[in-house]
Amino acid sequence: MIVAVQVTQAVFSLLLAALLLAFLIAFKHRFLRHWALSCLAMSLYLASAAALTQMLAGSTPDPQLRLLLSMFSQIMAYLHVLWLLMGAWEAASDRDVPRPLNIALVTMAVAIGVGSSLIVPFDEQGAALRNLIRFSLLHAITGIAFAVTAVMLFRALRVAGSISSYLVPLAFSGYGLYMIYLAGASAWMTLNNALLGHVRLLGLGGFLLQILIGYSIVIWLLEIERRRALRARSDAETAQQRLVHFRMHDPATGLPNRRQLQDQLATEVSAATIKRNRVAVLAIGLHRFKLISQALGWQETDRMVRRLSVQLRQRLPADATLGRIGDRDFVVILPNVGSRQRAIDRCKEILGASAEPLVHHGQEVFLALSGGLCMAPDDQIDAVALIELAQQAQMRAVSSGQALVVHQSVRAARQPHDLIRLEQELRAGVRERQFELHFQPLVSIRQRRVTGFETLLRWNHPQRGLLTPGTFLQEAVRLGILDDLEDQILHQALSQLHEWQNDLAVPTVTASINLSAQRFQQPDLPGKLAELCEQMQVDPHDLHLEITESTAMQDFEAGLNTISRLRELGCKVCLDDFGTGYSSLSHLRRLQVDYVKLDRSFIANLERDRHERDLTRAVVDLIHSLGMTVLAEGVETRQQLGWLIQCRVDVVQGFLLGKPRPAAAYRRALLDPQLIMRAAAPERTRATAQSD
Repeated sequence: MIVAVQVTQAVFSLLLAALLLAFLIAFKHRFLRHWALSCLAMSLYLASAAALTQMLAGSTPDPQLRLLLSMFSQIMAYLHVLWLLMGAWEAASDRDVPRPLNIALVTMAVAIGVGSSLIVPFDEQGAALRNLIRFSLLHAITGIAFAVTAVMLFRALRVAGSISSYLVPLAFSGYGLYMIYLAGASAWMTLNNALLGHVRLLGLGGFLLQILIGYSIVIWLLEIERRRALRARSDAETAQQRLVHFRMHDPATGLPNRRQLQDQLATEVSAATIKRNRVAVLAIGLHRFKLISQALGWQETDRMVRRLSVQLRQRLPADATLGRIGDRDFVVILPNVGSRQRAIDRCKEILGASAEPLVHHGQEVFLALSGGLCMAPDDQIDAVALIELAQQAQMRAVSSGQALVVHQSVRAARQPHDLIRLEQELRAGVRERQFELHFQPLVSIRQRRVTGFETLLRWNHPQRGLLTPGTFLQEAVRLGILDDLEDQILHQALSQLHEWQNDLAVPTVTASINLSAQRFQQPDLPGKLAELCEQMQVDPHDLHLEITESTAMQDFEAGLNTISRLRELGCKVCLDDFGTGYSSLSHLRRLQVDYVKLDRSFIANLERDRHERDLTRAVVDLIHSLGMTVLAEGVETRQQLGWLIQCRVDVVQGFLLGKPRPAAAYRRALLDPQLIMRAAAPERTRATAQSD
């Protein structure tokens, strides 16, 4: 019966070792490595002990074989004890045992096992001493080890307040007491040369305690994973809440940012149109901002800006909205201003009252302000356009040295003529193919090379030169020629992609095309793209299509279907400007896009705001957990690039890495694809690259 129980215990220990190894692979708790080894050593110890017991019960055993088997059994027993304690220490301290110490302790355990086996190995008169050393002493040491393990685990787990925090120490302490009792019993039997009546049942008790230890460990590990999952969920919800706040507010001042101002302005303009009233938009710029930031440092400058925002807020009417849209740029929305002259007078009062000096460390700091003013519906009714007009007027105030410049509403005087001429020029531009693509490099941080380009539309106007989409795209939509324009964009982009794919000297690169909401919502989009790719002999796997959050959310289910069909075709889908729209991680999970492009607002304050770095890193990790690649745009400084590398962003884009240019301008960068990354990388990154 003793042999049967020992074999059963050995098999159970082996199964427990396999289970702990599976948990180690699944959950990455490093202390399980030593506990799995401990269970394996225990299994081998029990198996060899059973074999030794069976050998001694038979006829005359071979002394040499008995010694070798006994030595192996002792070595495994002491390794079992050692690895048990090492795993318990790692679990309690959340640290790894240093490798040199690990090797030294294992060597010592093996030496003790060998030494205990060589004490009077063959002398019949020394049988009692052998039993005391090989069994009683070993069982006592094992019992003490389990008791110490129970104490360490109880101290580490009692803060959790869970079932396992009591069950695990109880199971280990129970087995420790059992082994200590076994040590005493074996010593008594050896010294008195007699058997205890219940000796055959002792092994069964040990087996039951083994089972209890196994169950308690499993319950503990499952509780750890449950707490980890709850913590991850809580972190995700916190990050989502911070993201919602972050996308609507300036991080330094807490004021509404551009996105929230646009929403608020759109609401005010709609209300003013119904009431036949006016809304004034005042852009305020802080002069010599760079000089101030260099003199005071970023932290002190942020404090000054916060104090300035408080001062501005105190000078505004109760119904006005103050927001910050840049390091030195504020915007004020003034509803219900009445006449234009009244709005101008009020804005002059605001600028004059806010020009008072701020006291910094006992010294007065004069902050010169200038303003640009426009009004709705006189100048525009579109919120984005109104803010742009106000900023343009503010820039004219800076260049002219005036405190306030009012946007001259040429719309009222010249709009019909200008629109007719613009319409004629746009139609001629499409007909004569005056529109062309410029390309901005996308750089993989991991590969340290250019892996693709974003295509950006430009109008090569015969008289006005190169124009960006902001000057003509809305009018193209109004005139109904956007489809024709996008057809030309697709043809040019695919033609350039075909050229890259067939140039053997150029490594594989991708082309990223921005799709308008109008084009994305067309049901035949995937079919048209498939035909175009086949017609132009382009591999669709190198074609990336960018859509904005708002575009994807306009008709969510239809958008899901379109994205799915585009991915089936082989195209990669990128969600553009993430963080400026809905920014819902639950929606992001359902959209199943390949890339997520973080809006430039994510990196605007990375250099000087640790909380923004933590938030960006959390958002990047969450996007990675969905199996998506993260791209960051608007990289303008080496410091920003360095922080994005630390935040584990995959692909970066921005003026630091290359401005939008014709494809031919990037020929050299394609022949040496690491050229741009080497030139832009932070010093420590370049040093690493050179040593690779």
